[in-house]
Amino acid sequence: MLEATSESDRGLADFYIAYGDHARAEALLVRELTREQPSFNAEGMLHAQLANVYLDLGDLQSAEELLKRALPLLQGWSEFYAFDSLARLYLEQRALRSFAEMLDTMRSFLRKAGDGAPWVYALPDLRAAQLSLRRGQVEEAERRLLELRPWLEPALPAQSAPRADLLEELGVLFTRKGDPGAEALLLQALVIRERLFAPDHPAIVRALGHLANLYVAQGRTAVAVRTRERAAGLQDRSARANLARGSERQKRLYMGLVQRDTDATLSLHLQGAPRDQAAARLALRSILRRKGLALDAIAESFASLRRSLDAEGRALLDALTQLDAKLSTAITRGPIDIPAEEHQREVQQLEAEHQRLEFQLAARTRAARPADAKDPPITVEGVQAAIPDGAALVEIVQYRPHDAFGPPVRPTWGKPRYAAYVVGRRGDVTGVDLGDAAAIDAAAAELSRDLSNPERDPRERARRLDALVMRPIRGALGAARWVLLSPDGALNLVPFAALVDEEGGYLIERASFTYLTSGRDLLRGAGAVAPQAGAPRGGVLVIADPAFGSLSELAPDDGATRGLRSAELAGARFPPLPGTEREAEAVRSALASATVLTGPSATEEALKRAQRPRVLHIATHGFFLPDQGSPADPTSPRGAEIEGRAFRENPLLRSGLALAGANARRSSSDEDDGILTALEISSLDLHGTQLVVLSACETGLGEVPRGDGVYGLRRALLLAGAETQVMSLWKVGDMATRDLMTSYYAALARGGGRSEALRSAQLQIRRERPHPHAWAGFITSGEGAALDGRQVAPSFARVAASPRGCACAAGEGGPSAPPALAALAAALVLAARKRWPRGAGNW
Repeated sequence: MLEATSESDRGLADFYIAYGDHARAEALLVRELTREQPSFNAEGMLHAQLANVYLDLGDLQSAEELLKRALPLLQGWSEFYAFDSLARLYLEQRALRSFAEMLDTMRSFLRKAGDGAPWVYALPDLRAAQLSLRRGQVEEAERRLLELRPWLEPALPAQSAPRADLLEELGVLFTRKGDPGAEALLLQALVIRERLFAPDHPAIVRALGHLANLYVAQGRTAVAVRTRERAAGLQDRSARANLARGSERQKRLYMGLVQRDTDATLSLHLQGAPRDQAAARLALRSILRRKGLALDAIAESFASLRRSLDAEGRALLDALTQLDAKLSTAITRGPIDIPAEEHQREVQQLEAEHQRLEFQLAARTRAARPADAKDPPITVEGVQAAIPDGAALVEIVQYRPHDAFGPPVRPTWGKPRYAAYVVGRRGDVTGVDLGDAAAIDAAAAELSRDLSNPERDPRERARRLDALVMRPIRGALGAARWVLLSPDGALNLVPFAALVDEEGGYLIERASFTYLTSGRDLLRGAGAVAPQAGAPRGGVLVIADPAFGSLSELAPDDGATRGLRSAELAGARFPPLPGTEREAEAVRSALASATVLTGPSATEEALKRAQRPRVLHIATHGFFLPDQGSPADPTSPRGAEIEGRAFRENPLLRSGLALAGANARRSSSDEDDGILTALEISSLDLHGTQLVVLSACETGLGEVPRGDGVYGLRRALLLAGAETQVMSLWKVGDMATRDLMTSYYAALARGGGRSEALRSAQLQIRRERPHPHAWAGFITSGEGAALDGRQVAPSFARVAASPRGCACAAGEGGPSAPPALAALAAALVLAARKRWPRGAGNW
């Protein structure tokens, strides 16, 4: 009976896979594998089926593990099909040696079998032809496919996936060769797949993509755009369904597959039809729907559970929160009282358990979603309607140019490039190819190094990055100086206000930047994107000047870390921050009824207990450390030691904040160790919190995978539900930060916008500390409106330069208090008398 049940469920799983419902197939197969031990062959087939689900969803590591687990349990033709799945997997991985070995294994099996369907014997040669085509070896692919076609095509069932595979590969080959017969072959393959599969199955999306490539090669731009638009719509629908399942790691892997379709869509516009408005709007729509989508899916899972808050959902959230704390403690304390090997095993077990709980959370969220629930469509027109008058949205995206019809010697995917899409409240979409991503990333890294060092003059590199990125964008912005900016990749770590334009001025003087994860963020208030759950429960919470503990074990140094809100954690200790107490009082004065926790009260536990404060301000030490596999920070003599001893790969465990007791962490069981990692912050309930200010060093840093924001404290706060975050990009002086924050909250109290108030404070600080190290280190990300919800347009009265000039050698020099209002007013009057330079409409 068990065997029959498993057989029936395996058939149902096959139906779900063919229909494109991988989430149901996965849930069914996982359930079957956890039942009473099935028969020998049945267990192997369940593993192989689940591996095929993961293969379709881009989780190649899990698929390979399952197939290798399945092979010893399989018999007969089931074993052969598992070999073929491994061959497809190695083809996807470009693991050429393993792929060749698997083809030999398949041929050896076929020589001994003798009773299979005729077409099965051609599978190894078909896979070999696919490899040749993907490597650009068109002649070799042509030889193999044309040899196979005369006897294989008649042997294949008329409506079968292998027949569609053959026709599609021939169509791709003929596209590369410019053969007019390509269209008929690709259309035949598409028709077969549409009869076999659900409308949004990945195979249909792929087939439409091949047709779009052909139409571009033929110069039929309008047909290519319509075909690619249909593929994009199916891909978007499939993405929403598949992102409702699995762990965060699995969501990121799946978005890697979606990124290919996005790259091809952008390539159609930027490389094939740069003047076509339909292609431009399709490209921007794809960016708006997909950028940061995995993050949105995870955040919605948390929000959904918090909205329901039944006993089971609460228990799941509590378990995940407790596990985050255990994992964070294990990482930050290191192997203090246990051997290193045992500590590593402990961390691996906790990470595996974390993924298991994430999987359960996603399954519960998916089950709780009404069957007829539909997400409102995200359109370019809808986003345009949400852009304030006088502002423009700039979506910067990193993509890989796709050229599936180019010369055989050229690969189909080019090196990464940056592009920008610009649109205002009305009018056309403008797309601009910005150039090689490696060159732009290098320029961004060089500028960041200059900006973070008050002894260096950053203007030359600030001008270079402006020429590479902002100058091409300015022509599309026209008169708009309020820029709603959604960066990508390494550009997430650059304060655009500190770039230098053609006239030699910093952009802060002529533009206002509000940072977004995606232009999709503009729709949250309009209902097209799920709003954050809940409303504020508390008022203003300020945590400052924590009692870190004794400095008696502070590692010897030259005093360079004292007064800086940053510290390395491998054996480091945190010196006090006296300026933060005055900063806390300034926040209390600006925002009434603030609760201030300082000294021994500024604990990790107190922050975890806080639920939905309206404003959360944390003034302390912050940190972000590089990945274990990446080079240590050359400015840090102990960087390599820190990488090896204190942290693992997860960026949410390599960034965080220091709170009371951080210098005394010793116990392997104490979860309130004074170190609050980004992973723990992601479990806080900040849904409804309007503003979180992390007045600490490097809180805006993190890993920057393309299309998915910043993996660090920024991501953690978004997952926790915060509307707006103010964070820093480098180590900032204690006193300079205090003055900036005092000015910022004063501007907020006067009704300033969350984004524009920071710009106002930066302009004020800049008069006394002209080097951008002192004023440009903090950025605002998220909702930029005032705390009462009003949109606040920026003001662009030009501020006179300081009589001390750039003061590039100045550090914390100059008065620490903000300038008098009369002096500021005089500077504004003087600036108003100056004539704007020619071309001011484009800055």
